[in-house]
Formats: sequence, structure tokens, C-alpha cells
Amino acid sequence: MIIVSVIVPFYNSSRTIKSTLNSIIKQSFKDFECIIINDDSNDNSLEIVENFIAHDERFKVFNQRKKGVVAARNLGIKKSKGRFITFLDADDLWHKDFLKESITFRNKFNYPLAITHTSYIRFSQNKETINLFEINPPKKICYKNILRKNLIPLLTVMIDREVIQEIKFKELRPEDYKLWIDLIYIKRNESTLIDKKLAFYRISDYQRSKNKIKSLFRMYNFFLKLPNTSYLKRKLNIFKWIFFNILQRLLIKKLYRKDYIEYIKFLSQ
Repeated sequence: MIIVSVIVPFYNSSRTIKSTLNSIIKQSFKDFECIIINDDSNDNSLEIVENFIAHDERFKVFNQRKKGVVAARNLGIKKSKGRFITFLDADDLWHKDFLKESITFRNKFNYPLAITHTSYIRFSQNKETINLFEINPPKKICYKNILRKNLIPLLTVMIDREVIQEIKFKELRPEDYKLWIDLIYIKRNESTLIDKKLAFYRISDYQRSKNKIKSLFRMYNFFLKLPNTSYLKRKLNIFKWIFFNILQRLLIKKLYRKDYIEYIKFLSQ
């Protein structure tokens, strides 16, 4: 019986996809399946993926005509069989104990946790230089604080499908934040922190969210469409989002951990 499903969408990810898959295959917890969705790549990333996973039956590749990351994740969810579902984009990394700690943590409770999230590292990699920045999200994320900002990047999350039976991304960017609005703000589920740095979020020039002006206008429109709030509250939420994003950037802590740096380099080999 498969316990965990890992969803990995990719499009033209030849620079980083091998490191991402390496961080999955090196997991200390072995009872998982990895559903990889190729969004009609036209570089050699599909060849890299197929060669890398050729002898591991836990990894399965599905192809779709270019439909984007939302459709890719939804297809991955549809193809997956595990009770617990996780997501890892093709430029991000996991600590080797991400799955193990996410499962072990749940066993401490006498009731099922809908969602868990971990602390994480934002990192940039330029030739031999790797810069690390630590992010420590709130211990509990619920309808009261989820509107501040997107506190839980997808790579840090594990979802219990026995508690949350329907998981579907919608075509409204940022699509991961929209998922948390649906699951946490509207449906009143909560996410509990695993206070360990178990994921590595890559900062690069190729990210969709790199243009901050476009991101700001996108979030303005995003909050204007929030349900269950008045027009005045929607405006207030926009200013709160700006404030907490600026605050995080001001308070972000640069970290030096030789073991993390060596681990990232190891995965890149």
C-alpha cells in the first residue's frame, strides 16, 4: 500500500530537475510514489528524467500537451494513490528526512492532522556560491492568519486525503495560495508546523514570480476576488499582505550551515 504521493510538474527544467529528483530518491522514508508530469517540454529535461528514474518503479512519468502547472498538478493528483499527498516543483529540494519527519510528526497526535508544514530554507546558487536564508512560519496556520501572506509554500506541505478529500488547484495565480484560501480560510482546516528545516526553496531568475510589479497587481486582483469579505476588508487584506511581505524581507535571517551547503552541492552532482 502506497502511503505518500509526491507530485512533480516540470517544463523545460533541465537545469534543476535532476537535483529535485535526487532529493526525492534519497528520502529516508521509502514508501512513496512519485508522479512526474511533463508539461510538453521542448528541451532535454524529459530525457534527463527518464534516464534518472529508469530503474525505480516508484517513479511514473505522464505527459500532457502544454496546459501549465495548474493542470499538471491536478493531473498528478488524479493519477496518485497515496493517503498523503505532497508537492515538489522541479527547481526545489527536500531534506532527506522530509517525508519521514512529516509522517512521524503526525503519529504524535491521537487525531489526524489535515495539513502539516515545515520550516524551510530559501537559497540561491551561483556556480560555487550558495546563500541560505531561513524561514520560520507560524506554528499554526488557520483562517485567522492565512490572509497575511502565503505562509506555506507547497514544497513544505503534506496533506491527509482522508481529512481533505478534494484537492484541486484553480487557474488563479498564485494557485497555491488560492488552494490555501479554499482549504484553510473558507473550509476552516488548519496546518500545523513541524519545527525543522526540511525543504529548500530555490531563488532564481527563471521563476514565474520574479517580476515584483506584476506580482503586486496580481495579488491586488487576487484579494479583490476573496469570498466572504466586504469590499473594505478586501482592501485592508491587500495592505496587510504588502506589510507582512515587506516585514519578512526585512527580518529574514541569513544562515550559514556547511551541512546544508554540502547537501545542496551533493544533490547537484
